[in-house]
Amino acid sequence: MTGHTSRRTLLKTTGAAIGTAGLTGLAGCTGMLGGGDVAIGSKDFTEQHVLGQLAIEAIEANTDLGVADETGLGGTIPNFEALDAGEIDLYWEYTGTMWLAIPPEQDGIIEDPDELYEEASEIMDEQHDVAVLEKAPLNNTYQILATSEWHDEHGVETLSEFAEFADDGDVEDTDLVLGPEFQEREDDGWPGLIEHYDFSEAAIETLDDNTETVNEDVVYAAIGEEDQGDIGMGFATDPRIPLYDLQILEDDESFFPTYNAAPMVRNDTLDDHPEIADALEEIPPLLDNDTISELNMEVAEEGRSASAVATEFLDEHDLI
Repeated sequence: MTGHTSRRTLLKTTGAAIGTAGLTGLAGCTGMLGGGDVAIGSKDFTEQHVLGQLAIEAIEANTDLGVADETGLGGTIPNFEALDAGEIDLYWEYTGTMWLAIPPEQDGIIEDPDELYEEASEIMDEQHDVAVLEKAPLNNTYQILATSEWHDEHGVETLSEFAEFADDGDVEDTDLVLGPEFQEREDDGWPGLIEHYDFSEAAIETLDDNTETVNEDVVYAAIGEEDQGDIGMGFATDPRIPLYDLQILEDDESFFPTYNAAPMVRNDTLDDHPEIADALEEIPPLLDNDTISELNMEVAEEGRSASAVATEFLDEHDLI
């Protein structure tokens, strides 16, 4: 449908420029984007597509609800604003992102994953009338990656060592490849990282000049296979890190928080359809890092659809 496509395209391309005020007229209109009883969104990278399809398949199989597939809406802000406005009813978010990237953003890192989940869930409920369902044990934290060649040549093992290496003026020939959201996130992205690790102004300027911005899903091949860069960002649960023999620079000063994934659902949607929580409740405990990494691999490298992978996984665990 033309209207559906243009709205999704708008969400993908405008990102954070879509203001909450511009969406408030849709608040309370459940699943506005694509019809159906409930609309499910996701961010636009492999793991999020898998998580979105797990929710879609489970709800379709275990309830009488019609589900509109709105996965791939873009980054955090487009998805959350769509949820907040009632354009979608549900998407999976990460606890560290709830805490640091969704208004009202919080200061400081909560190191205990359970405490972080409880605090973030309370804020989502009180500030946005959104319920956070049970979290998965998977921790899809950000990681800074280096090619094996760059790592072997320079012997940099940690992010503090990378900061020292950069401050010594040795990054003229070091190219970075970053995802757009990570490049902009002040608290848990690149701007926060270089401040936390105290990179010098000269080093920051050089690295900025040497940075290419690509979709998060493209970073791994860009530095690991296509020789587009030496350093990149990635997600801990992505199987392409070992596939391309990428080396993780240790976050030795604990900059990144925990990122456990959990379904976030509008409270008014749950009030109308409490069976949604029942349909999803057994999924998160099954998703540890190894499991989600395997599912991600089937989509990212084996070319299977996220829907097929999700359906097979749920069937294997007798959830559909």
